[in-house]
Amino acid sequence: MVGLALLLLVTITGCDLLSSPQQANNQGENKGEVKLGYVQWASAEASIHIVQEVIERMGYDVQVSSLETGAKYQSTAQGQLDAFVSSWLPDTDKFYWEQFEDRLVELNDNYESAEIGLVVPSYVDIDSIKEMKDYEDKFDGRIVGIDPGAAQMILIEEDVMPNYDLEDWGLQASSGPAMTAELARAIDNEEWIAVTGWKPHWKWSKWDLKFLEDPDLTMGTGEYIKSMGRPDIREDLPEVAGFLENYQVTTEELGSVMLMIQDGMDPEEAAKEFVDNNLDLVRNWLPEGIDID
Repeated sequence: MVGLALLLLVTITGCDLLSSPQQANNQGENKGEVKLGYVQWASAEASIHIVQEVIERMGYDVQVSSLETGAKYQSTAQGQLDAFVSSWLPDTDKFYWEQFEDRLVELNDNYESAEIGLVVPSYVDIDSIKEMKDYEDKFDGRIVGIDPGAAQMILIEEDVMPNYDLEDWGLQASSGPAMTAELARAIDNEEWIAVTGWKPHWKWSKWDLKFLEDPDLTMGTGEYIKSMGRPDIREDLPEVAGFLENYQVTTEELGSVMLMIQDGMDPEEAAKEFVDNNLDLVRNWLPEGIDID
């Protein structure tokens, strides 16, 4: 009996020694809570849910909150959020970055070919923002925007519109989904419309669109999207910080998730399908010693 008990003890102990931390996690270990924030842009929604899915598979409970841009920066700087993956720099979020850069941890550039600007359907017969003032009636004297706190809206109102003699025009605040709904309605009726736009976004796959040229570069020369963390994230959540330092997506990868969501799939389900279908890619994002199924 003593020999059998020792054999059982060695067997159990051996199993424990062979079991990695991640294997234990897959059996139910909970590593704590991670709080993430995002702005209700199509690209940000897709990206944050990919990140949520991966961090949950790493063993954490993840809470995701949709916030306006300023609140997202402030909440992370104050430690109420742990991270976000939608900091558009150097120009779009410049206003908020200048306020909070000393209290945020830069983790990684997760998307490197972003663009912002004023977007019109390709049938609109002008190619530059500079020409817009001559076609006020065609555009109904307005630009259709997104949420009023978005950095892009501030940039357009304070820099773009005055620079191109559009001060008397209206900048219509709405939301990302409301903007694309208005764009769809105008295209169905072949009406002229100008909207605040950006890449990556699913609308470029759905419609024939173009950016209006910005000859004075009031909206910058190009953007990248950065992952940001709260103070001490590397010390308090080293695995999460390590993943976010590696997380990076291409236009095709992010676009595939955006299109699934646009076609009616729940964002969490779209992210799950993406991770399931791209495990080799996802494993390249993980810190050393961590694996997921």
